[in-house]
Parts: sequence; structure tokens; C-alpha cells
Amino acid sequence: MTTSEPAIFIEGLTKRFKRFSSPGWQALDALGIPVPASRYDTFQALDDVSVRIRSGERVALIGRNGAGKSTLLRIISGQMRSDCGTVKVNGEVQALMELGTGFHPDFTGVQNIHSALALQGKSTTETAIALEDIREFTELDDFLQRPVKEYSSGMYARLAFAVATCISPEILIVDEVLGAGDAYFMGKCIQRMKTLTGQGATILFVSHDMSSVQMLCDRAIWLEAGHVRDDGNLLRVTKAYLSSVREDEEQRLRIRTMSLTRQQAKSVLSTCSTYSLLRLIGDGSIAPRTALIVGDISYGDLNGELGRISSDSPDSNGSALIVDPEFMNWKIEPSSRSRPGWAFSDFGGKYAHAPLQIVWPDRAVNQRWIEFEIIQRAEIPVNIDCFDAEKNTYRTIGRILPTNTGSEGSTARFQLTDSPAQKSADELLLETVQAIPPEDRYGKGQVRISGFAFFDESGKARHTLISGLPAFAIFRYFASEAVTEAVPVIAVYRPDGTCAMQVISTLCGYHSGTLTGEGGIRVDFNPLNLGPGDYLVSVAMFKELNPTSAAEPPAHDLHDRFYALKILPPPGIGVEIGIVNQQAEWHTLT
Repeated sequence: MTTSEPAIFIEGLTKRFKRFSSPGWQALDALGIPVPASRYDTFQALDDVSVRIRSGERVALIGRNGAGKSTLLRIISGQMRSDCGTVKVNGEVQALMELGTGFHPDFTGVQNIHSALALQGKSTTETAIALEDIREFTELDDFLQRPVKEYSSGMYARLAFAVATCISPEILIVDEVLGAGDAYFMGKCIQRMKTLTGQGATILFVSHDMSSVQMLCDRAIWLEAGHVRDDGNLLRVTKAYLSSVREDEEQRLRIRTMSLTRQQAKSVLSTCSTYSLLRLIGDGSIAPRTALIVGDISYGDLNGELGRISSDSPDSNGSALIVDPEFMNWKIEPSSRSRPGWAFSDFGGKYAHAPLQIVWPDRAVNQRWIEFEIIQRAEIPVNIDCFDAEKNTYRTIGRILPTNTGSEGSTARFQLTDSPAQKSADELLLETVQAIPPEDRYGKGQVRISGFAFFDESGKARHTLISGLPAFAIFRYFASEAVTEAVPVIAVYRPDGTCAMQVISTLCGYHSGTLTGEGGIRVDFNPLNLGPGDYLVSVAMFKELNPTSAAEPPAHDLHDRFYALKILPPPGIGVEIGIVNQQAEWHTLT
């Protein structure tokens, strides 16, 4: 290979896979027997991928699972053919693609080393020298005399990497296999790969561990859905990738805040520019005992009515009640009229609300409104909430009060837009704290937690926060009567149940005083010292709390490990921080 030639040249690469409805059809296709198109579909793994990698580069291939990384590496290493496009590889390739391949499980480590090096055409002298290098590098010692089938995945990874790198390859491909090893061995592997590139080798490294990627590579190629989304400087590309992952994580976690099924939430989110998602929900995130019954639901704008959901049909031109007996609290009810009405009450739905969606015309609409024909009112106020797609949260746009003045034919109309200037900053912030009913809720006190959310330092509600930066949380509550000195608490747990952090209001010097009606409580973290990781959060309003007692105190309301929280490391930090990101001041003693 001349210095002007790239180590890897890829132009217009495309790869598709047939996915068969049964193994039998797949077997027929493998034998060259035509298979009806109705028996398979086609998955586009790679689509018009073009990449050029110079000799001696250390390149990270990053992307989510299913992005096409492994398919691309298999084509580069010659294990798979592309459907179209150009692939030129200038140099001998060593590929570590997955555990469990390349070694015979019944052979010892030494026997597998001899076999692998013999297949590479190495002489007896070269093999003897390599064997000592592998023994030293792997630190497997006596295990090299044992059958490979007795090895752990970490031991197998050590042996496979050492064999692939004991004699300098021109191109080394490593696809996730090092993730089976420990941190100590990963450090040794990265140092060896750096040494190899210093000798002219080209490295293609796939890992979801961004700290390992940052230690080794200086360039990143980001694959997404079979396309190259970005290619360039490692720090720039990985920051963009992690930002994308964070946003996807936000959307995944926020889907549950909509209190819809996954498919229903995805449908609304994907078309939020033309849809409005609304819901009926009682004060304190509860469903009324006495049903609120509505007839026709009409909607429109400044120019008049645009559509109507008829009471005898939950769906009209896409605008619809979202009816699901397992999750929602809608139920058809007979009435004194010729047509039935739709009732919102506690019918046992997993979520306490009754949602609906409005489809707006594909044009500008001004001063949008929705109007309910009310047949019967509930015994408690019922809020009409609208989902704010920008803030990914519900906000209340009006209430249907439990008065006795309502009669058949009365209506309640609500505007879908508010004037922010009429509300204080705290009121606007409190609106972003969605009211959601947790599955595991305990306590029947006079004050209930109607919503809870974390916010980043810019004031944006998030399920992902960055360790070491300021953040805050907000309780939204509803007190059915005056409650004195409730004790709000936030407890953060690791997935294994370990309590990582507990914030008790009274220990921080805060006293709630007397709570009445609707309101909110803010908790500031300046900064948030919780270390990177995935957590589950419990929130509670205790009637009282004695910090000297280990017994759980009586609760007005407790949401047990319901809120998901992901803490990310500060940008550019690859080392492990731990559960606590402790801030400290350092001084030189003189």
C-alpha cells in the first residue's frame, strides 16, 4: 500500500437483508429456490455509506444498536458481501467481532494460539515468540493449559485480543468484545492499540463506552439507521451523539408522563404540529366518584367550528376520545336523551384521566378552542389539561366545576392558548409539572402530590441531568383541607435498591407551614452532586418525620420509586466519578 492510498475506501455502500416469516422460507432462499415476496420483508442495514480512512488512524464507529455498525465491519473484514457500492481494503485485517468465534472450545488456550497463528502462516519461531507475548499480556497463566470452554467471557476476550494483536496487524477491527473485560484489561488493550497505530496500523473501534472511545480514538464516525450522520473530530461528533442520545432518552422517559400507552404517545408526539392532546382529570390527579358525563365535543378557532366528536361515536375525522378500558377512564353511559354520553369517572383505568385528541386543519388556526356539552357534573372540580409538545408536559386550560346549575344542553368552552403575561414566573413553572398517577402510591392524607419533575439550570423539565451542574425539582400538590407542617422528601435509588441520596426538607431547614388548595414546592441543588447512572426516585409528603427513628413515618402521599432519572457525566469527563460527585477545594501546603 502506498502512502497516498487510504487503508479503507468505501463509496455508495448498500446492504439489505431479507427477513423471512419462518425458517423454512429462509432455507429455501439459501438453496436458491424463489420465495414469494409475501413471505419476507426487506431491512435496509446500510444505505449509501461513503467513508475514507487513512493508514494509522484510530477511528471510533459509534451509534445505537441496530444502526449498521457490525454490518459495516463485517463487510470491511470480508465476512459479508455488500449489495452494491465500492469497498477497497488495503492491508491485512484482524477482526474481533464477537465472543465465541475463532477458537475451538475443547482446545486449550495454548492449542488455540498455535492453531490461530498457523492459519495466519506464522512459522514455529514466530509462534513461540508470540506465545510468550500472549502469556505475558493476558496474565492467564495456568488457564492457558485449560480448555477454552472453561473460560469466562472476560478471559476469552483477553485471549482473543492478545492473539489478534501479538503480530502487528495492518488493520485491526474491534467490535464491542472488549466490553467483557475489566477496566484494568481495557486500559492495557487501549495502550496496545495506541502502540500499534504508532507502528502504522489502522484501528476501527466500536464501543458504547464513550470514555474508552475518548481514550483511544481521535476521529468518530456516527452511524444512524444505516446512514453516516456525522464524521469528524472525536469530541465534536461524540458530543453531538451523546446529545442525541440524551434527547431520545428524554422522549422515552417522557412518554410515560403523557399517561398514555406507548403507541398512543408515539402517535401524538410524531404529529404534535397538527394534533392537540387533551385530558379530563380531577383535582389531585384522581378520577371523580360521580361521573362527569359529556355529550358532543366541538372544536374550532376564531372563524368558527372546525369539527365535532359526536357523543354516539368516539372518533370523528381523526379527532377522537382515546378509549382503553385497561388504561383510561372513559365509559359510554346511557342518558335521558336519545343518544348516550361519555362518562369520566373512576372506572379502574390504570391512569386516572380521560384523554382525547383533536386533529387541526393543515393550515394556520388562531385562537383555538374546545367546547364540551355537559350532561352531568362530577362531585369534584375536573381540570381540562392540554399537552404542551414543546415542554413535554400537561398544562391546565380550564375547569368544570361541581355546581348544580348545569343541566342537559349546557356547555363549557376553553381556549387552548394562554397569555403568559397574566401569570407569574412561578405559576408558569408550576404548570410544567405534569400531574401523573403513579402505579405504587401509598397514603390517604389530606394533601396529595399531583405532580413532580426535575429541571435543569435553564428551567427546562428533564429526566436526564448532568452531574455537577445546578438543577432543581418541583412538587405540585393539592390539599383538600388545610394541612400544617407536612414534610416533603425526595429519595433517589439505584436500580438494585440502594438508596443513593435522600433529601429531607426539615433537615435542610425548610418548613412547609400550612398548605391549602393547589400549590408547589421547589427544591434547589446547587450543584447536583449525584454521580452518573440510572436512578429511580420516590417522593413523599409525610405527616411527620422523626430523623432519629428508622421506622417509616405515616404519609399523606408517597409515590414509591416511580420517577425515572438519568444522570450524565460532565462533558469531556471519561473517568468514573462514582455515586457521589463530591466537590472539593485543593490547596498546596507550604
